Amino acid sequence: MENRKLELEFLNEAGKKFVISIDDPREDLTGEEVGQAMADIIANNVFVSSMMDLVEAKEARIVTTTIEKLEI
Repeated sequence: MENRKLELEFLNEAGKKFVISIDDPREDLTGEEVGQAMADIIANNVFVSSMMDLVEAKEARIVTTTIEKLEI
């Protein structure tokens, strides 16, 4: 079984990382769409990290994990 998640990495005002993880992103998701969503999150102050505002979209990535169950 394979699991996919979209990870959005931001920096807050103190320069600390804040990551949002979204399960099962669309297969046809584009970097442009993700970048715009991240800009909207920052502009609308949707999330706060350690009581500080998010100020920079650092990175976005899709992580794919393969899970293999073992018979016990």
